[in-house]
Amino acid sequence: MTVRYTAVNGTTFSDDDIERWGEQAERSYTGAHLGPSVPGRPVSVGEQAKPFTLRLDAARRAKLEDRAQEQNTTASQIMRELIDAM
Repeated sequence: MTVRYTAVNGTTFSDDDIERWGEQAERSYTGAHLGPSVPGRPVSVGEQAKPFTLRLDAARRAKLEDRAQEQNTTASQIMRELIDAM
């Protein structure tokens, strides 16, 4: 018995369709769209890590984003580095 699914737009498909689409995607995947990695949130920050929110006006946020872009990094990484330098 073939199970049929219905997409939000009304198109129906089966498990066989999903398998076929997956195989097509795997064959065409080259990874060419991936660029160099940039520093950011550590992969493993530990169980004690918690988010920290900082409200900035538009001018300060723009300065931070500009600096991050100049250094090819993220605003979060810049803030981590500033805290580490204290």
